[in-house]
Formats: sequence, C-alpha cells, structure tokens
Amino acid sequence: MERLIKTEADYEKALAIIDTLMDVEEGNNAAERLEYWVKMVEIYEEKHYPIPKPQPLAAIQFAMEQQGLTRRDLEPFIGCKSKVSEVLSGKRPLSLDMIRRLHAGLGIPLDTLAQEAPLSEQGIDWSLFPIKEMVERGWIKAASEATKVEEEIKGWIDNAGLATTIPAYCARSSTRLGVRGDFYGMLAWVCGVQNIAAALPLPEVFSRDALTRDFFRGMFELSAAPDGPFLARDYLAKSGIHLVVLQHFRKTYMDGAALFTPSGNAVVGLTLRHDRIDNFWFTLGHELAHLALGHVEPGGFVVDDLDARNQDETERAANELAMEMMVPDEVWGTTPPAERATLEFVLLAAARLKINPAIVAGRVRKETGNYKQFAKMIGSGKVRQLFPEW
Repeated sequence: MERLIKTEADYEKALAIIDTLMDVEEGNNAAERLEYWVKMVEIYEEKHYPIPKPQPLAAIQFAMEQQGLTRRDLEPFIGCKSKVSEVLSGKRPLSLDMIRRLHAGLGIPLDTLAQEAPLSEQGIDWSLFPIKEMVERGWIKAASEATKVEEEIKGWIDNAGLATTIPAYCARSSTRLGVRGDFYGMLAWVCGVQNIAAALPLPEVFSRDALTRDFFRGMFELSAAPDGPFLARDYLAKSGIHLVVLQHFRKTYMDGAALFTPSGNAVVGLTLRHDRIDNFWFTLGHELAHLALGHVEPGGFVVDDLDARNQDETERAANELAMEMMVPDEVWGTTPPAERATLEFVLLAAARLKINPAIVAGRVRKETGNYKQFAKMIGSGKVRQLFPEW
C-alpha cells in the first residue's frame, strides 16, 4: 500500500521506486504510480530541502543578465547613477519605492525583493510619519530628539507585529496604497488598526469558509436598523472578524482596509471618511469581499481609496461581489435601467431584501452618475455618531 514519505529512509526508497518505474513500459498502472511517487517526493523535498530565495541583489543582477540591461537601465527603477552604484555594491538597501518599481519594471518577485531586514536597514524616514497626530491620539509620546521619535514609532510598529517586515508587508499589499495620499500616514493608520484589533479578543477564529451568501445577507439585513453599523461589529466578531473604525490622517484618502492580526484573525478597518449610510455598507462589503475572494493573506493587506478612478481587476471583483451581496442580480438585473432609477424601485427593492433603502439608492446614484438623485435617502451624517471613538 502506498503511503506518505515521512523519513529519510522512506525518501530513499521512493527515489529507488521512481528509478524502477522510469524504465517500465506503459501499462499496469505504471504511469499512475510514477506520478504518485514523484508528487510524494516533491512534497517531502519542499518541506525538508526548500530552495532558498535569491537575495535581492542577486535577483537584480540575474534580471540584468537575462534582459541585457546596463547600470544606466536601472536608473528609472532605482534612481540616479550614484544610487544604482550603491545598491549594486550592497551599500544601500532597497527602499519601498525601489522595490515596487523593480517588480513592475523587471518582473522580479516582490517577496524576493522585500526580504525581511532590521528596521534600521530599511531606509525609512521617521520624520515623515504624522508625528503630531500620533501624539494627539496617544499612540506615541512627544519627544524632542529625532532618535527618541524613532524609538517611539518603532515601538508602535513593533506592537502591530511589523518590527522587521515593513517593506515585505507593504510590498505584498495593494498597489493602491499611497496613490493619492501620504504613505507614512497610511502605514501609521494601518498599524493603529492592527493595535486596536490585537487588543480585543474575539470569540471565534476566522475562516474564509464562513463568508457565505447567507453571511452577507444576514449582515446587510442589519442595515434596516437605525444602529445597524454598530450592530455589524458584534455580527462580524462571531465569525472571527474585527471591525475597527479609525479616523484617517490628513493627506490620506482611505476608505477602508482588509488585513490580518499577527494571531491570524481577520480585520476590516473603516475610516468613515464619507459619513453616509450607503458608503458605510458598501465599503464594509467591499473589504469583506477582499477577504472572501482570498485577495488578502496573513502578512499582507489591502487599503482602498474607493474614489480612485483607476481600479484593477482585483478591485472590480471586490466591487462586483459586494454589489451582488447587497442587491442580488435577481432583483437588480431583472429590472430595466430606467425603472431602477425610480423611488418606487428603491423602496420596493429595499423592502424585498430587508435592507436600508440607502443601499439601493446609493447603487443607483453610482451607476447612473446622478449624485443629486436620492440625496436625502443615503443617510448623510448618520454613521459617525454611532462610533464615539471616531
């Protein structure tokens, strides 16, 4: 009877079996047995003889060789001639911007370029964090010396579980972060969400399998209650998902984020940048869609600016799932566009789905581009008041 390879002796026997089967003519299930043993050997080797990732510098040099690039060709990705020289000589670490440009331009895997390194080697400009606002929020202590400020921020990042992995963490995240706003403000906010979530125990462990159609339907039905957004927090907690409401920093344009705590629980962070009922439920659905579709894994995150004009395939998929869960196609798609833009449709659809009319009205406004329509139905100024921490 065939069995898994568990020991080195099993491994050697498996290799011998493969050698024997390689010489056997087709038939007698030889091909199936060969395929089986090759797979078992691959599994064993991946666990016990993993191939180390190439170092970032080696990966860049290999890409240069394969693509016939000169040092000058690297300047669009790394910077001026002196920076290229320092990177290739190992004197300068890759910055996050370099990592992203090298990945996009040369196709070098992000995880290879963004291997873990001590914070002191990551080229982070600590003075660019929103220090004053972080002090005002009580996240860090006020400090007059630059070294003290750096220590305070490092401690804040360490609490969020990012002590040695900022470039890798951010490189694995959405390419939308920082597109219209301040990167350091975004990172501080993400760490804030992480720290808040990590301090709150949840009754259940998160599983992506829990994000079913019934889960979404039950959540959106909460919207019919005046305090529905607040009720959503307990609803998500029962499935191992933190809901953290945290005001964004100035010069950032974030609506929400999907991420994981170091312990593995899922987190949805919302800024309530737009204080409207329709925006709250769509943003919440959008971030949960990222989790349901597997767009986020432990060690990475997605931060969304839902007003951004350019949206990639990942964003479109999250939008489509969120909209389908809020107003299913059996209700939306079976109604002619002209009829959808009526008050009657909004009210009847909301009653049929047991959701707040603001959700239906918000979708009509989005798809028609007529933001004057149903302006009094979308619940402006009705969400932040439910979250005193905002």
